[in-house]
Amino acid sequence: MIRSAFRVLFLGRKEFILSHTEYKRALLVGQLSLVTFLLCISYILIDLFHEVYHGLIFQSLCALVALGGLLLNRMRYYTIAKIVLALGVNFTVFAFAQVEPQEVGLYMFYIPTSLGALAAFGYEQRWRGILLILIPVIFFSISQITDYSLIEKTYHRRDLDQLNLVINFGGSLLASVLIIYFLIGINYRSETNMIKHEQLITKKNSELARINTELDRFVYSTSHDLMAPLSSVKGLINLTRLSNDPAEIKTYLIMMEERVESLQKFIRDISDYSRNSRIEMVRTSFSVHSLVRSILENLRFYPNAEKIDITLEIPTDLEIVSDPNRIQIILGNLIANSIKYADLSKDNSFLKISTALLGDQIEFRIADNGIGIKEDYIHSIFEMFFQATEKSEGSGLGLYIVKQAVEKLSGTIQVSSKFRMGTSFLVSLPLNTSIN
Repeated sequence: MIRSAFRVLFLGRKEFILSHTEYKRALLVGQLSLVTFLLCISYILIDLFHEVYHGLIFQSLCALVALGGLLLNRMRYYTIAKIVLALGVNFTVFAFAQVEPQEVGLYMFYIPTSLGALAAFGYEQRWRGILLILIPVIFFSISQITDYSLIEKTYHRRDLDQLNLVINFGGSLLASVLIIYFLIGINYRSETNMIKHEQLITKKNSELARINTELDRFVYSTSHDLMAPLSSVKGLINLTRLSNDPAEIKTYLIMMEERVESLQKFIRDISDYSRNSRIEMVRTSFSVHSLVRSILENLRFYPNAEKIDITLEIPTDLEIVSDPNRIQIILGNLIANSIKYADLSKDNSFLKISTALLGDQIEFRIADNGIGIKEDYIHSIFEMFFQATEKSEGSGLGLYIVKQAVEKLSGTIQVSSKFRMGTSFLVSLPLNTSIN
């Protein structure tokens, strides 16, 4: 509350300034204007109390200049406010320094006026700051080599020298502290931003290196996986042309159909990969049970799907708010893999799909008793184009896409598997949930 009130005092109610540094500079000018005004008022009151009147006009003018600088700053005339304040303070110090003894330390004010000029204008307008520094240098030089005086003083109150020294010291110290604190704050913010930018650049470079590595692998593997079935189909076409045996031709056509289906599956995987990488997150409410039923419906003609006992443990009234497209990619790939790598030598091949709500998260578990994954391969299954078994005929993109989609949803995926025993995937996703 107090800080907000001071901001309004120094900058006005429309204090928004786009640049944080310019905002701090304007705040500093307002603070220095107020300090100058209060110092002048203090001198006026002390002199009136002690019936000392020779400097009241100059003290009053300096107070008005400080007040004018504050008002100009509030009106967003920042440059004019800086110049007016610097000229007013330097001129007042010069006027009094000619008639006051050096023991009172009026010359100390030349230091904060010089520091303030550089700090207020900054590096961008440093020449203005340097020009304003020349003013106290010139005034100090004049006071040292001439007897010129603007104020006519016929007597001196030595009993006020100690008090004036304390006020001058306190005022110049306060102004210098404000200026140095401003510079320290700006430097700290700059260093903090630099560290953040360096960390961001390092992170981006690592991400770019990873993307480039994956892109190289993607281009190489994609070209290979696209060419292989096409070359196979082309070879089968040539064999078909040379054959007159209907049974043999039919076999070739079936083989061509299998190669085309493999190619279609690979293209779908690439499409999923592209969609997950580039499409923005779209959160909407949907039925989990309906989504899984739709996935199973699309896979009902998958080879050997009819031989697997599929169990759903998902409430029919469960609705969640998340990205249904990405969840369909995740569950679709995991369910398809469970069907594809089922162990049909077992009497009871099964696939169980279940969900559980845990606070603001939902867990999907896809468990089967298929052929399983060898322990040596577990850590690699989410890599691009990795294939864990000789039975793999796909692109090797499926689980990689699953992992990327899970990360897009800020979730986690865990896998546990025993070779020839089965595999279980646990996907945990944060979301807004509601059960009707």
